[in-house]
Amino acid sequence: MVSDTNFFWKRVPGTNFSMLRHHLVLAGRNLRRAPIASAAAVLTLAVGFVCFLTAFAFAAFFERAEQGFANAERAYVVTSTFTFFGGSYTRDESLRTPTFLAELLTTDFPEVEAAARAAPLTFGFLPSVAYGDRAVRAAAVGADAAFLEIFDLPFTAGDRRALDAPRSAVLTETLAARLFGGEDPIGRSLLLENRIELTVTGVIAAVPEPSHMGRSPAAPLAFDLLASFDVYEALQGAPLVMVGGPGGAAGGAEPPRQWASESVMTYLLLPADGRLSAETLEASLDAFLARHAAAEVIESSGLHYGVIPVPDLLKKSIDTELFSGDIGVSVSNVLMILGVLVLGVACVNYANLATARAVYRVRDAGLRKTLGAQPLQILEQHLIDAGLLSAAALIVALVVVRLVLPVLERLSGLELAAAFPGGFELAVLFAAVFAVVTLAAGAYPALVLSRVGAAASVRPSEARIGPKRLAALLVGAQFAVASLLLIGVTITWLQNARLERVGLGSEDSRLLLIENRPQTSGVDAETLRAELLRLPQVEAVSAIGGMPWQRLVALTRLSESQDPAATPRAVLVRTVGYDFFETVGIELLAGRTYSPERGDDARPAAPSPNGEAAPSNIVVDRAFAEQFFASPADAVGRLVYYPPDMSGGAARIIGVVETRRLTYRGAGADATVYPLSPGADVTVVRLAEGDISGALASIDALWRRLSPNVAISRSFMDETFNRAYETFRRVNQAFGVLALMAFGIGVAGLFGMAAFVAARRRPEIGVRKTFGASTRQIVSMLVSSFSRPVVIAAVLSWPIAYIAARAYLGTFIDPIALTPAPFVGSLAFTLLIAWLAVGGQTLRAARTSPAKVLRHA
Repeated sequence: MVSDTNFFWKRVPGTNFSMLRHHLVLAGRNLRRAPIASAAAVLTLAVGFVCFLTAFAFAAFFERAEQGFANAERAYVVTSTFTFFGGSYTRDESLRTPTFLAELLTTDFPEVEAAARAAPLTFGFLPSVAYGDRAVRAAAVGADAAFLEIFDLPFTAGDRRALDAPRSAVLTETLAARLFGGEDPIGRSLLLENRIELTVTGVIAAVPEPSHMGRSPAAPLAFDLLASFDVYEALQGAPLVMVGGPGGAAGGAEPPRQWASESVMTYLLLPADGRLSAETLEASLDAFLARHAAAEVIESSGLHYGVIPVPDLLKKSIDTELFSGDIGVSVSNVLMILGVLVLGVACVNYANLATARAVYRVRDAGLRKTLGAQPLQILEQHLIDAGLLSAAALIVALVVVRLVLPVLERLSGLELAAAFPGGFELAVLFAAVFAVVTLAAGAYPALVLSRVGAAASVRPSEARIGPKRLAALLVGAQFAVASLLLIGVTITWLQNARLERVGLGSEDSRLLLIENRPQTSGVDAETLRAELLRLPQVEAVSAIGGMPWQRLVALTRLSESQDPAATPRAVLVRTVGYDFFETVGIELLAGRTYSPERGDDARPAAPSPNGEAAPSNIVVDRAFAEQFFASPADAVGRLVYYPPDMSGGAARIIGVVETRRLTYRGAGADATVYPLSPGADVTVVRLAEGDISGALASIDALWRRLSPNVAISRSFMDETFNRAYETFRRVNQAFGVLALMAFGIGVAGLFGMAAFVAARRRPEIGVRKTFGASTRQIVSMLVSSFSRPVVIAAVLSWPIAYIAARAYLGTFIDPIALTPAPFVGSLAFTLLIAWLAVGGQTLRAARTSPAKVLRHA
């Protein structure tokens, strides 16, 4: 007990500093008096701070996007939303619009300061860039010259006029070093895609992070080469249109405008004087569309344009990647909520431990009340105790975050250090978090002790230290969050496991994918196939349209009847070459697959007598057969029909194969049709067992001989899959870490509750044992009382977990069944952890000697 009379000074001017100093001295003595409890409090608060700061770093990375550009706050991208298939499928808000849109917008809205189009030069592939005998694959984007007016890129050579000339290119320093070494790249010529010659007119340093043009995996416009827009037009030929998308009327000398095309990102720089705001522009876009597009196009597509601020692009990109479809949630918001929840659990845990410790500080508080201390002074003293512990925990957390930040950056691919700019802004944030945590953690135990009466100095056992149900409520809150996170990590883990199990076959480690576009490589698909089959390390060769596991999917509509009233269903389209199913290892269930000996597979048969085109042949999967017909066998030989607003033609099913998911998104469809396309742009190679490295060397040598000016782009099927859902794996890992930390904090809080309850119920335990209660009965009673709040909290978290799980699983083409197993399993695991945490305390309390307890009661 400390009897320094300064503690009881009245509050008069000039004494506050002395009282603060005295409070700090007493706080230090209190911490030294209970070092283990103090260390436990610092540790759990530090864990909460680490979770919060880590979540803040990820969220701030997205929120601080584009701050390296002076005009970013005035820059917007036009978005498009439209509906396909008669209103049955609404396309997610897209960042891509038609190529002609920028010109029309600047004509109708002359207040726009600058407009520019930008888009990757090749879709789904990294283009080849060659200089002399060096050929590499690099991300390349075509952009209007005005793009450099909107974004002040960090030029180290050249300037903002670098894209004014046709066939000009700006390189990043990294790509310039790969191609030219120490040579000056300005004025040098590059060969793009083995057919377009570019002149280097500028070099830039790395785009300042965070940015949608940066190096993070989520960046939608990352580039190493920025070319003038005429290069994009030369390479693209025609805008990308979703299969079955509506367009303008056919015919006429000039091709109609394809309003439903998604070709380029259209950037607008709004005036600094506010003459045209984003809100005004967006409200005018429907009228703009009505002026330029045919009414039937608007009606059939449900087309709508909007605008999104450039600083939101990076965040929208990762949201779209994780949550296909608008589920009203942002990744950065989810991260911050989880970080705040874990920090809140840590605060509750501290309050729980401090309340438990209050049992042993009642006599001290009562004595001070006897000597004249005011409740406010007792309250201040214990808040200062909490403040010192919070400060120590925050310092520990900052050190830990600083140490692990490079690891987090390496795992996530994000430059998270950009989220901690330093300076006054960050200091204010840390001060605010420190103050909130101190109050949230220390307010209740401080209030409890400030209300202790003077009589507690004589009979502390009679002092009330809070409502009896409070400790259970505090622990229940902790375990509600922990259970929610545990269910989340279980469901995401199960979904990822299903993706791997269903998506990859047992032998996919030997499937090699080679990108080959004949217009670039100069090697036609059949020549490459024949040359590959000559290699002794190659077992089979086929082709597929587009890289598997990419997010963009092709859709079409089919129905089993020509009846106009029949509702067509959306299905996925995946073009394949001969021997594809045999090469990949997809089982044939009924009928046959494509064969080069069957001429009707490659082209429709002769027209029927009535002049209509004969049906084309298609192979479908089991999901398609079961969706349209009774069984795979029943589907063979049957006709399915395209709706009149497409071709209106028919297709004959010649075979049914086992369902094999080659995409993790279905865009509302889960059945797949496989039209034949022998010249598809991805060659699929099955390697022989044994000499994999020798096979790769032989394939690389073959490619250099066939196409010396184009760098080979190859990857294994399992590598492609792993890259495609790496984001989901990282989310699962993040959930796991947060759940583990929340459980660790919850266990510490439960331990504190056990100490608290055991201390409170010692007289009751003594009386029960005096009347014959056994140790086993006492243990059972205490464990039951500890388990009740844990069970209630876990069950109360289930509705929230169920809603979140349904929203998450709904984004996948092949989701797991949402059964009670994850919920019941999390409850069982939570109870097990709870029992382990309180076991020692309950056993110690149950073995208490009745005589000892009653003598000191």
